[in-house]
Amino acid sequence: MNRKKTVVHIFKDGERNITACRLDDSENTSLNLYLPDIQLTPLHLLNMALGQCLVELTLRFLERRDLRAICLISLCTAVKTTGAVRIDEINITLTLPLQLSPDDEVILIRMLHQCPIHAAITGSVSITLQICEDREAISRYEQNLLSQTSANILHVHTVGGSGSGSAIDIRP
Repeated sequence: MNRKKTVVHIFKDGERNITACRLDDSENTSLNLYLPDIQLTPLHLLNMALGQCLVELTLRFLERRDLRAICLISLCTAVKTTGAVRIDEINITLTLPLQLSPDDEVILIRMLHQCPIHAAITGSVSITLQICEDREAISRYEQNLLSQTSANILHVHTVGGSGSGSAIDIRP
């Protein structure tokens, strides 16, 4: 059976209001989920919708417990490409900067299963969800995005000739 995999990584820091997305094995991380349309497939869009929903539910869970509202979610969707093309499975890894208690992990998993996108595809697709603690992975994303945000501010410059007017160009 031939299979195609699509991976989307979504990082969100609720305190700093930073959201970022990385597709497949790309080295490029895009701030605020702004991605050129040419890169996106319907599978990417499904992963992004599911990922964003799960991220928001996770941040609400963390905020209600007065925990740091930050997470990284990776969604890997496998599609069977022979015969009728169908989503075969979705593997989701939710990375947090802290270890949850077993009770809190059960509650979070129950909350995540309330995601409307997750609920819509659960009956026909095998979905696995794992929660792990990895402070280093979260820290790498934070540092990368904070330096990227700083670099964006430094790249603001005036465009246009003298006289009639000018425009501000903000380059990523």
